[in-house]
Amino acid sequence: MANWDIGMRHIVDVDGQLLAIDAAVIDATSLLAKANRPLDRQLSMVRAGERFLLQAKSLIRLHPDEVLFFESSVAFACAVPDRLAA
Repeated sequence: MANWDIGMRHIVDVDGQLLAIDAAVIDATSLLAKANRPLDRQLSMVRAGERFLLQAKSLIRLHPDEVLFFESSVAFACAVPDRLAA
């Protein structure tokens, strides 16, 4: 660790914002909160150009030797009609 290190061991990027996190494991909702993003957003992990959707309570293991990249987007839910038109 560098001389200026203040105990934050992990670096993540959420929508272009770098965050330092001390915990080795964090859930998707807590990561959104730390990034000051609305908690109803859908969080995706971006790795090698692919996006992996994360559930709200998905646990994310952080490693001190890599930076993980995340993107948030507006979550949408498809409403299923109660009845189908006849």
